[in-house]
Amino acid sequence: MFEPLLLLLPIYLLILLGFGFIRTGLVGPEALPQLSRFTLIVCIPVLVFSAVSNAGALGSFNWIFIAAYAAASLLTLLVAQLVLRHLFGLRRGQSWVVALGGACPNTVFLGFPVALIVVPDVADRLFAWIMVVENMIVIPFAVTMGDVVARQGGMSLGASLRDTVRRTLSNPTVIGLLAGLAFAATGLVLADPLDRTRAMIAGAAPLLSLFLVGGNVARTALSGVDVPVFFIAAMKLVVHPLIALGVLLMVPGIPREIAFGAMIFAAIPMFSIYVIFAARHAGESIASSALVVTTLLGAISVGALVLWISG
Repeated sequence: MFEPLLLLLPIYLLILLGFGFIRTGLVGPEALPQLSRFTLIVCIPVLVFSAVSNAGALGSFNWIFIAAYAAASLLTLLVAQLVLRHLFGLRRGQSWVVALGGACPNTVFLGFPVALIVVPDVADRLFAWIMVVENMIVIPFAVTMGDVVARQGGMSLGASLRDTVRRTLSNPTVIGLLAGLAFAATGLVLADPLDRTRAMIAGAAPLLSLFLVGGNVARTALSGVDVPVFFIAAMKLVVHPLIALGVLLMVPGIPREIAFGAMIFAAIPMFSIYVIFAARHAGESIASSALVVTTLLGAISVGALVLWISG
């Protein structure tokens, strides 16, 4: 009965390892930004490129799934934004970027390793499709809306869109995503030495990523943990996966395995650089607290979900 949890145990042990090394001082917290930079600039783009380029030609991408998952994520984002704005009184721009934590999981650092264990047959494809949704639709939409409604720096709609496009296209993860899509479209393959290098880097990415998750939790101070923080955690761990599952099950032609696999991705705690996006509108305090709380609670909720799906 508990075999799925035993399979997940290495993931949480690596997170605990990162937490312990930083909390005990065996690795100084000042090392995390450099390690994070290497992981984000090198390891993660290569991992994304590997998954997307190996997911098949663009014609094999399930664009119906991509549209449905995008709709579920945007619906979650909208609900979170409205509640944060009108019930908890966050400013207009702030509510959009903080709401992003309820609709965008840590797909690379946590979602992919968990999916490889729970739904290994579809993990690569789901990862590629969901990366398209998050990086090309959900994150740019939330950031643009936050800038537009706040009129950050007096920027017009056109200027906000141009700024978002520039930031999106300069994101190393998006560069890896676009490169993978290009290889998938053209059928190109890497030369053997480059391909072996790609495989080595992609193999190291989960280890570094999970270590960083634990390290960042250890160095993030909890401040002002109140109702909005737990609301964001509930949106991410409960509401987003339920909406994703509900929408996908209603769409004809999407297999149940794909729908439940997507639910696992959606149930993962929010992505680690969420705090950086929230800081654009002075939302880093609530975002950092929500990140820690959601990561801690996610160890329980994701395990429970995996047991339920496996049972």
